[in-house]
Amino acid sequence: MIRAIVSIFLNFPRNTEEAFNFYKSVFGGEFTGGISGFSDIPPSCEMPPLIEYDKI
Repeated sequence: MIRAIVSIFLNFPRNTEEAFNFYKSVFGGEFTGGISGFSDIPPSCEMPPLIEYDKI
């Protein structure tokens, strides 16, 4: 049996949490694992640094 795990990353610049909460109110359900912002992700040497404004 082949098992697949899918992780989906959506980005709504400047209002991601607001957008997710809207869709949650429309479709119901709960967030599995919560909502993480760019500021919650540790920096990686493989990615260019983000400006502070984009971490919001």
